[in-house]
Amino acid sequence: MKKTLFILLAGCTLAVNAQTFRGDWLIDCCFGGLKYSGSDSRTSFSNSPVVENNDRNSFSIRFNPGGGYFVRDNLAIGGGINFGYSNRKNETTNTTSTYTRTTESTMPSFYIGPMARYYFGGSDKCRPFTQFDFQLGMSGGKEKEETSFGAGINGETTTTSKNSWKTGLSVGYEYLFTPNVGIYGSLGFNYEKGKTTYEYRPDNNPGFDETNEYSRFYIPVNVGLQVHILGDRPRF
Repeated sequence: MKKTLFILLAGCTLAVNAQTFRGDWLIDCCFGGLKYSGSDSRTSFSNSPVVENNDRNSFSIRFNPGGGYFVRDNLAIGGGINFGYSNRKNETTNTTSTYTRTTESTMPSFYIGPMARYYFGGSDKCRPFTQFDFQLGMSGGKEKEETSFGAGINGETTTTSKNSWKTGLSVGYEYLFTPNVGIYGSLGFNYEKGKTTYEYRPDNNPGFDETNEYSRFYIPVNVGLQVHILGDRPRF
């Protein structure tokens, strides 16, 4: 009986700790967000019979893969990338003229930087952790606007990100299916700072450039699949 109990306890210890020993590798496949939205709206005016109709559609996706190496038990040091893509389209018409306006924007973004994750406590299935990230990146894209008053007037805006960076701290839980595979969720607090330039070039005038410097806080929620590649060191 004592021998059987010892074997069961050793098996639970292996399930908990096998994936966080020094020399192990961590591969993180995280989807930060996937979103699609569509809306229709009607705007009326008290001093005019005109009714303006707007049709909006948008799509965005964010993918945050990463990985690390356990430099000591429970502590992984590595890096990650953050790739995002969004597309937005808006069409405006009204009921009393041939006026139409169509705006479509496409905006990819890319960030890369180091990360550190520390596991602590937990049970045979769940492992809490805390993680620190720092990333440098850039984003860019184009927004095209077409306006018609019987004759088309087109405009295009080119967007470029400069000196953009973000950092954050998060806490989460990983649920283990096996010593090698788990799924996790995390909640964080991030700070981002950067500068973005906009170059607007319409058909009917020289246009203008705009520079926007910004800083912002936000709370990311992530869910992902995690793979642990175990090292060769003895587990007992």
